[in-house]
Amino acid sequence: MRIFSILILSLMLLGCNNTVQTSQASPDNETSISVAYHSKMTKSDKRKYYNENDDVIYEVKYKPEGFKLRTPSSDLLWKIKLYDTKIKISDNEENLNPYEIKLINQYEAKLVKEETEIARIQFDAAQKLLHIKGETEKKLNKESYQPSILVDMISQIPEIQRNIIKEELNRKGY
Repeated sequence: MRIFSILILSLMLLGCNNTVQTSQASPDNETSISVAYHSKMTKSDKRKYYNENDDVIYEVKYKPEGFKLRTPSSDLLWKIKLYDTKIKISDNEENLNPYEIKLINQYEAKLVKEETEIARIQFDAAQKLLHIKGETEKKLNKESYQPSILVDMISQIPEIQRNIIKEELNRKGY
């Protein structure tokens, strides 16, 4: 019985490894809403994201050329297409008017929409410093370069969805 209990506890702890805590500002900007979620693969081409009550809140459908972030009822929220030198993020199947993360070189990328630059990042590997230029300019200490951080500059995407998209891009090496 004791071994069975330890096994169950171990499985529960492993299942919690994908838990992420994020916060979103409420519409009145007075309080912050904390949202925790975790994910697991449900099929070879699908990952589901669950809230603290184990309700499905989002699903990701993988395709050879990228992935789609969808509602629990499989309605498209964001389509992400991956290329060698760019990432396209759009809210429609046709990929019309996408945001694009253009990979300029090994340590530099920019976010554009309809050829207008929104933000740019440059990573200094020697100093482990990430320079972010957008509406404001920031420098962050980072251990590694991840162009997916530019997803944070897309204000049209709700924060929890941005976090999921970044997580998925990081899994793909972006």
